[in-house]
Formats: sequence, C-alpha cells, structure tokens
Amino acid sequence: MNRYCIRKSYTIKEAIDKIEESHDRVVLVVNDNERIIGVISQGDIIRALSSGKSLYARVEGIIQPDFLYLNDKNMKKAYEMFKKKKITLLPVVDKDYYLKEVITLESIYNYLEGGKDE
Repeated sequence: MNRYCIRKSYTIKEAIDKIEESHDRVVLVVNDNERIIGVISQGDIIRALSSGKSLYARVEGIIQPDFLYLNDKNMKKAYEMFKKKKITLLPVVDKDYYLKEVITLESIYNYLEGGKDE
C-alpha cells in the first residue's frame, strides 16, 4: 500500500500516524481492492476529535468521498489546482480510481524550479 494510503478500518490515531509519517496534511482512503474511496485531512480529524470522537474510533465515519484528483500526470494543471484549492497532495488515478501516483507539494516545487517531475 502506498505511503499516503490507509484503509477505512484504520483508527483516527492510525490516520494521524500516517499523516505524520508522510509529512502531509491528508491521507487517501482505499478499500480492500486498493481503490481510492475518499480522503481524510488534518481538518477532518480535528473536527472529529472536537466533536467528541475517540482517537481510537474508526475513520470510516469521517471519510470525505469527494476529492480532487487527476487522471493523467499534468504538472501545469496540478500546479493550478494546488494554488487555487490550497491542497498539499493530489492523487493521479485511473478511470476506476486506482492510484497511479501522487503529486505532492515537493513535486510542484521541483516542477516550478525547472520543469522536473513532468
């Protein structure tokens, strides 16, 4: 499984650990077939905890099923999405929402500094 992915059976604590491990503000949630079914951001976690959810509650109740993605790696388009939506991670998926790759802020910086990662 990708370093940015968790399963819906994970706990909020495990999602936090994965966010810390990836140094990002969001994780991708995949089903048992590795298909992306949504995302969870740090903000989603903060809202869940402040509403009384336990650190050990499953994340399935806080998954955001609508998320931004690209079907093909297009760094110019990705840069515009990062800038406009203030995101830090953008999955590139196939037509069935299987993860092909992930565009990160670091990828965007590399692209802006010289066209790398295109």
